[in-house]
Amino acid sequence: MSASLRWNRLVIAAESEEEFISAVFDYFPQLLQLPYEQVEMDITGTAEISEDAFRSIALKLIGGEAAEKKVLIRIPPSVDRYFRHANLYRMVEVDVVHPLPANGKVDAAKVKANIQGGKYAAAKAPAKPPRPDLTDQAPVELAPEPVAPAPQASAGKQQRASRPVDKATKADVGFLVDVESGTRHEIRSSVMIGREPPSDLVYQIPTISKRHFQIRKEADAFMIEDMRSTNGTYLNGLPVHEPVPLRDGDEIVVAITLKHPKGARIFQFTTKPE
Repeated sequence: MSASLRWNRLVIAAESEEEFISAVFDYFPQLLQLPYEQVEMDITGTAEISEDAFRSIALKLIGGEAAEKKVLIRIPPSVDRYFRHANLYRMVEVDVVHPLPANGKVDAAKVKANIQGGKYAAAKAPAKPPRPDLTDQAPVELAPEPVAPAPQASAGKQQRASRPVDKATKADVGFLVDVESGTRHEIRSSVMIGREPPSDLVYQIPTISKRHFQIRKEADAFMIEDMRSTNGTYLNGLPVHEPVPLRDGDEIVVAITLKHPKGARIFQFTTKPE
């Protein structure tokens, strides 16, 4: 495996997924500690990366110190779909690097045709949304073990993470079930989950933000929205970056951190009475 950290740039060229994940855990935290406002990570020299291995990048890029820096990551085309699926283009700047052909020559006419045909989408991300005040953020936890990957979702659930509102389960009343305690909370208009009042459901867990996520009713469907929490909200294993419609059986995980690799709390949304 080849991994180098120089100035503000980390280059990882791993020969296996195990080496790749190990390099991310070992070197990315060091990259974030460097005194630069913008940092770069290049993984174009790494072999094919599966979606499971990709999750080790995803959690690193959106949490902790990474959220306070401008991050540019250069990726091979093979993982572009993962970044788009997880909406990471909204959080970091991504540069998709297309390798040169074996003969070292580029067919300009073919490239132009591909661009005009929409094969290559623009890869530059919009500016990051403003971060909440520091007083509104939960303290960042430190621990020797690395962050665990987000809970893996099935292919069907991953597709539902960006489903349109008309695909949501429609009902007059919804219920948020605390998986650990089995407690059911009725939702008729809206409910806010957080670490302290004025949140409606309070969980005094340091990694949960004061106002972490909200479920609200719009027309006859329910939407979930992350309130720019420090440690994130995940719907069926994918981070929530904008309001998303809910369906029966959806799993909601909050605050995946070093101390809580499976999430500080797990909920299930349903519209079915007991």
